[in-house]
Amino acid sequence: MSNSTAYTNKRWVLPLVLPCLLYLLAQLLSSHRVFEDQVLVVYDLRLAALTALLVLFGYRVIAGVTLLAVYTLLYRPEPEIYELFCYQSTALISYFLYKQSTGWRSAASFGRIKLTTKRIIWLCVCNALLNTVMSEVIFLFTTYHTDSKMVFDQVFNAETLVRIQGVMNGCVTGIPLFYTVLRIICRPKYWFTCVRTMKAQFSANVSLSQFAAWSVVLIALMYCLNTPYQGSVLFTFYSLILIFPLMLWSSVRIGYVFTAPVWTVMMIVLAKNNANYIALNDDFMLHQVLVSTVIFIFTLTIVIMGVLARFNTLRFEQLLHMGFTDPMTNMPNLRALKADIKASPNSTVCLIQVPEVDLFARRYGTHFRARYQKKLAQELRTKLNDDEKVYYHAGYGLLFKLEQPSWGRLSILYRSANTFRYSHNNQQLGFRSGLGYCRATQFCDDVYSLTGKLGIVSGLSVVSGKPENLEAQSSRAIEHHIVGRTDIRTVLQKTLDNDAFVLMAQPIVSTRGEERYHEILLRMLDEEGRFIPPDRFLPVATEAGLAPEIDLWVIKNTLKNMQLYPDRCFSINLTPVTVCRASFVNSVQLLLTQFGVDPHRIIFEITEADALSDTEQSQNTVRSLKSLGCRIAIDDFGTGFSSHARLRDVSADILKIDGSFIREITENELSHYIVESFCHVARMKNMQVVAEYVENEKIQRCLEKMNVEWLQGYHLGKPVPLLTLV
Repeated sequence: MSNSTAYTNKRWVLPLVLPCLLYLLAQLLSSHRVFEDQVLVVYDLRLAALTALLVLFGYRVIAGVTLLAVYTLLYRPEPEIYELFCYQSTALISYFLYKQSTGWRSAASFGRIKLTTKRIIWLCVCNALLNTVMSEVIFLFTTYHTDSKMVFDQVFNAETLVRIQGVMNGCVTGIPLFYTVLRIICRPKYWFTCVRTMKAQFSANVSLSQFAAWSVVLIALMYCLNTPYQGSVLFTFYSLILIFPLMLWSSVRIGYVFTAPVWTVMMIVLAKNNANYIALNDDFMLHQVLVSTVIFIFTLTIVIMGVLARFNTLRFEQLLHMGFTDPMTNMPNLRALKADIKASPNSTVCLIQVPEVDLFARRYGTHFRARYQKKLAQELRTKLNDDEKVYYHAGYGLLFKLEQPSWGRLSILYRSANTFRYSHNNQQLGFRSGLGYCRATQFCDDVYSLTGKLGIVSGLSVVSGKPENLEAQSSRAIEHHIVGRTDIRTVLQKTLDNDAFVLMAQPIVSTRGEERYHEILLRMLDEEGRFIPPDRFLPVATEAGLAPEIDLWVIKNTLKNMQLYPDRCFSINLTPVTVCRASFVNSVQLLLTQFGVDPHRIIFEITEADALSDTEQSQNTVRSLKSLGCRIAIDDFGTGFSSHARLRDVSADILKIDGSFIREITENELSHYIVESFCHVARMKNMQVVAEYVENEKIQRCLEKMNVEWLQGYHLGKPVPLLTLV
């Protein structure tokens, strides 16, 4: 059968054929009982069958319903014609009201909490009441009342109440059952969907022993109810009350999808054997009303509790999904990785980190990072096996859980990440990526530490150009280095809070007999009292944003010393981030005023990159410090990308030549020439020259012959604590 033919059958042929077949089946399954020459409706499924057809097929089923009406009119007795008219009219009106209330979701499968209330109101209660009204109207306008199976002389009596509840019970239980059967006929794969849903809830909440015990008790009670009276209370409708907690337990634990059809089948069997547990005696009608009411309440409770249990399960799964999913990329997050690692601790975890994305994320927003990582994940997922996943960790990158990966697979992932191109604003962007990996065995309980350490080796991978293993010796050395930096950060904050830095002073000696001055050097002690070199803690201070605060601490304590010795002159180093702060100059001015120090006796040493920077704030800082009366020295000159042409535009008082040239000045002719050229340009700019790292007398004499004004180095004087300076 072609696809177009199958589609036509499902859309038009089935709605034409099924109404007749389903109505006859519902008529066969419905149950009535004769009492005092009147027929009581114990359980009626005919209205449920027509309503289920309308819910699934909509108004396309009208042709099939019309065909059913024609068949009944031609071949069935007159009472059944009136009954069918009542059912069809009632079903159409109720469905119309239900359709208006629910909209396009009206045909959704049963068990949804948002639709259950509306379905009970319109398809069950409204259906049953309209059917009663319609029957009474037909009774008034026809002579059909003597042998009627549906209509009685009085509306508000026990017989009518039993009939209404029988129809409502049939609608509450029968509509979902018929809907499911019809949907399986139209789409057989829906059966597997129902079975999977049953299995999922069954395996999650019920053990086989519990299900077996439940089944045994339920079968025993059903046997008692469907067996003629044996002289025990268990063979009366008392057993019906005992069934209720069993079905309620099933509805909550096993699930609505399983319990609803089971309860419907039980209702059909109990209705067929109504005479076995309700004796035909003087109290029959009272007992029948009581049983009918109890069954109706039981049915509503079972349905509602089953739907609520399913709703709670779905909400729990959604919350669980949210907890294990990144909200921006909808990818599994670290929690999901932690759970998966515990399930397979021998797997390998990889981290692909793209450092450059941070720069673009600052320009285009955090969504740029999420979109890029999501596209990259889609590309790399094609290189993974079915049981391997990609996880997203904001701030780090993409994580992979691989099962026994080879070096070849890791290299493929690395190359794929680096050759990936991302289209943004009509541009093809490509970023360098790093890949770090390790076995997850030792990190099952600390996935957060794992990602941090993988971030270390992925950074190394960007430089080395190949995947890096965390367990390798070189990676461990870097890891210890990072751990050391965190320790330094802790000591740094503690030292700053307690004013515990140590200021050292190293002399800078004049070759022309002028008064020497000193460069202030900052030192920090660790918790064991050992000195931590500046090249270790100053980068950490810059990363932590503490550098400007430390610079102001150095200036303040230097000026405090100069307040006691006003003739002293000191040079103080400034970090690049301090030079770029607009408020720095104002802070210096307040400190100079507070301690009454002559600004000319303060020299601020600024690195070559900051002194020759094209940034407006750096140039403003230099000009403002000079306007206060302070002097400016260019530190470490010659190590950057400066040139004589750029030196021409800078306004400074002192030029400090980097020690890398001074050390080799007597051995390397090129270094000698470079230093001479620096000195020549500095004199043309009326700048004094300071030579660093003067380590021996030979270097000193060479610099004196070159007429360098100031010398600094261990040969001339080592740093001493500022407080011991005489």
